[in-house]
Amino acid sequence: MKQVIEMARPYERILTTDKTTVVMYSPRISGKSFALGQTVYLFANKYPKHDIVVTRAHYNSLEDSLYNEIISFAESNGTSDFYYPLKSPLRIKTRKGNTIFFKGIGGSDYSRSKGFKGTKPLSLIICDEAQQLKDEQSLRQAIATFIRSVDSKIQSRIIIAGNPEMVKAHWWNAYCRKYRFADVYEFIDANYLSIKKYLSPVTLEEIENERKYNPQMYKFLYLGELNDLAGGAYAQFKRDKHYISVSQWQRETAGQRLCYIIWGGDGAITKDSTGIIPIAVYSNGRGYVLERFYYNPQETGIILAPSQITEMIIRYVDEICERYDIYEQNVGSYFAIDCAAADLITQLRYQIYGYHIVKGFTQKNIINNNAVVNNCFAKNMIKIVDFGGYNDFYYNRFVPTTVDTEPLIYQLESVVWKDYKLDPTIPNDYTDALTYGVNVYFNNPDNLYLPERKGAYD
Repeated sequence: MKQVIEMARPYERILTTDKTTVVMYSPRISGKSFALGQTVYLFANKYPKHDIVVTRAHYNSLEDSLYNEIISFAESNGTSDFYYPLKSPLRIKTRKGNTIFFKGIGGSDYSRSKGFKGTKPLSLIICDEAQQLKDEQSLRQAIATFIRSVDSKIQSRIIIAGNPEMVKAHWWNAYCRKYRFADVYEFIDANYLSIKKYLSPVTLEEIENERKYNPQMYKFLYLGELNDLAGGAYAQFKRDKHYISVSQWQRETAGQRLCYIIWGGDGAITKDSTGIIPIAVYSNGRGYVLERFYYNPQETGIILAPSQITEMIIRYVDEICERYDIYEQNVGSYFAIDCAAADLITQLRYQIYGYHIVKGFTQKNIINNNAVVNNCFAKNMIKIVDFGGYNDFYYNRFVPTTVDTEPLIYQLESVVWKDYKLDPTIPNDYTDALTYGVNVYFNNPDNLYLPERKGAYD
């Protein structure tokens, strides 16, 4: 009895297209791997006198990915006796006499693959997780290595599969944009909705929770949308719109009442910098970043104790409050500092004075917190005032800056996503402080508790 293989609708085009190259540009849980397992089985059956090559950037990742996926598909389909899995080197023999080879094509792995010579011509070449390669050139040279073994007398296939990358400028995203409508490529876009009937209730529940509580990540991970997550972490910040002069700030706030000062703080006390971002919130609901506090131990070569950092911050806060009549106007004042700086938070709680609450802020959902900041920039709810520099309270001096040397602006334009987190190799103390402050008010203004008497803490 002939084996019937049901492929999810988007992937049927792998078999029906008249184009040699198929590109799968689809997010997680879109059925790519399962469809590739199906395709390998179908091609091995249809072309018994031809071999198949399956590749990834790194050879050592193949066994836990498509190698096991091919075997799992056969087991679920009742055809496990079709395959004879072998290792050292990784390969699968079939009952029809052909071989499925597994090759690494990235970095040093490529040198071991470029001399590939099979005993039979190839019917199918698969490049899985293409986005893990260094660049487009690496992809092209890998395909060129194997394509010379493809039999032009049959309807062979080259399949290039990969997930969208978070950084919009990533070569893989650019590659797919460039060739999407090229005549020589068949593009397959799919997501979990395409294969929903095949998914378990547990998987669907996980996705639904992401949709409810982390919509930015849901759209990227499960729909493949290149939103703010796929650019710089603060993609909505535009220096020509959101970095304004003192005179423009004064014009925009004329006739407005100052309601709150929200102090966002990234209070590192080791090798990292300490940044304090004061956001003045006016009666029109807009926030303006005032004079910033910045201490970088890498510049001074001195790591300060929490008490010393606290002393500098208190002097800085007192100076800002005096300058803008915070105490006299009974303006609500709220500190939100990174919970990682527990000692600093404790010191501030017991030493800072005036109308201030000091709380530790934890980024339980960094993606959504970041989305709030981007949304505020997009709606012009947050602007940064150019005071020409920042306060260095260690040396008791004012450090002049330009737009290109201002630490906050540099970080807003430099910080990117990596593996669904902020890239740890790029300084983000200032942007973290901004994120804490923005989220305290703009993400939940109705629940912002501010005391009506001095010395109230929580």
